[in-house]
Amino acid sequence: MIVANSTGGLMLQTMLYLANHTNRAAIDTLIDVPASAKADLNEVRCYGVYGCFPLNGPWHSKTRQINVHPQKPSQIEPHYTLYTTRAFDDPKFVDLNDPEAIRQMNINPEGKLFFISHGYLEGGNIQWMIDMGKALLNSEPEGQAAAVLIDWGGGSSPPYVQAVANIRLVGAITAHVIHMFYEELGMDNLNNVHFIGHSLGSHLAGYAGSHLQRDFGLKLGRITGLDPAAPLFAETDPIVRLDRSDAHYVDIIHTDANIVGGLGLYQRIGHIDFYPNGGVEMPGCDGKLQDYMRNRQSSVLESMQMFLGCNHLRSYQYFTESISTKCPFIGITCSSFESFKEGKCSRCNENGNRCMRMGYHSYEDYRTLARAKKIDSRRNPPVLYLMTGDKAPFCRHHYKITVRISGHDQSTTHGGEIGTLSVRLHGKTYKKVTEKMKFSAEPKFFEPGFEYTSLVVGSEIKDPVYASVYWDYQTSILNPLTWRLLTSPRIFISHIIIESLETPHIHLKLCPINESSAVITGSENIMQQKYCEHSAKMI
Repeated sequence: MIVANSTGGLMLQTMLYLANHTNRAAIDTLIDVPASAKADLNEVRCYGVYGCFPLNGPWHSKTRQINVHPQKPSQIEPHYTLYTTRAFDDPKFVDLNDPEAIRQMNINPEGKLFFISHGYLEGGNIQWMIDMGKALLNSEPEGQAAAVLIDWGGGSSPPYVQAVANIRLVGAITAHVIHMFYEELGMDNLNNVHFIGHSLGSHLAGYAGSHLQRDFGLKLGRITGLDPAAPLFAETDPIVRLDRSDAHYVDIIHTDANIVGGLGLYQRIGHIDFYPNGGVEMPGCDGKLQDYMRNRQSSVLESMQMFLGCNHLRSYQYFTESISTKCPFIGITCSSFESFKEGKCSRCNENGNRCMRMGYHSYEDYRTLARAKKIDSRRNPPVLYLMTGDKAPFCRHHYKITVRISGHDQSTTHGGEIGTLSVRLHGKTYKKVTEKMKFSAEPKFFEPGFEYTSLVVGSEIKDPVYASVYWDYQTSILNPLTWRLLTSPRIFISHIIIESLETPHIHLKLCPINESSAVITGSENIMQQKYCEHSAKMI
């Protein structure tokens, strides 16, 4: 079921690709994928130094019944383009047949070496890879790091099952390329080599890592899997997909991990697995097709692919932003995403909760926690949750908001109400203000005398002073229970408490100027700390 639904999403993208690049006959070949995949399971194909590729054993399972051999290296023809400057100019092409040329490419053998791989239907000149490579080199001192963009576009075209097979060979070839850098530069180890792959590129990175260990006795320093592809990889043996054994540190960002149709894996496969927004539906990805079509900078095909794969693409957008942003993309361990949203995990190092930055800087936090023996990725790999915004920049700060509904006579007589509560925090200067932060995605019932807690996200406010509180009530003509003929919809708030995940010292209790004052729909209601002192004196 997982494979079928995920492949359905891929089929739509593939059909768009073929319609734009090929004729009807080529589309027919896609539909006939199962017939073309009836290879002999006992047949093994070998490609010289790159090894042999069987179809039996773990490569054939209940979730992976369609299988083919990789195409020849001359058909896929992967290219490796090296960049060593922040300007990302003067590209150098790595020639597998000329190892000694690497010595003349101005690579610092002690600096960081990044490898970046695209996924299905893409090539090495795609913009997101260029943006990521630039950001990585700009994060390091000039000339101290290098980035290699892998272009396996000759093997990433439909049918999908063939692209899946091709990354096995490209992974092996890439392992030889990395070993070539290791040999020619006289590197001591591969600890500074960081492989970043998106979708199928994530599993390609895993294959490169396993081949390096098997063929050369070397282990990659780090692999980052950006929403690793699910179709034909879900619930498979670790050797078939990216796994935490493929590098010293493997971090995963899941953004389209819906088990009934997502393009990305839901299962935990890294030393650390991040599930932003629960890993399924990303904010801003619920737009209509016409919204994407209005983007004049994108072609019709690109707009359609963005529409169909928005969640899937968010993973590399988040990672690229995380490289240089001052906003930390803080994630925290919790029993579930629902518990996280309810504010049950809102303090680092409290009740066993651990915090780490998602994206580029996650390894620094992982190493600190591992050395302090606060996490154990072998026995219990941590799962971390966070929330993001709906558009770039995506990083947001998390605020735990606790709302106490007054239980005095006026509030009790009026009774409970269903509506949407929003809060806007204000800093010491008028320019420091968050957007309206909704307490809940859907209207919520607030009952007198009760307390409600939720985790919301907004822009950073280091020194919040007061809050604007808004109450929105939705009346339905068809539902008499929502009619308010004699009074305006309202709730009575005793106080709200604001806490911050990113800024632990923030713990504010804010009150209305008068507890008997109602928060009326459609109006702004100011709450301040000093009003709480006034309320206490009145009592």
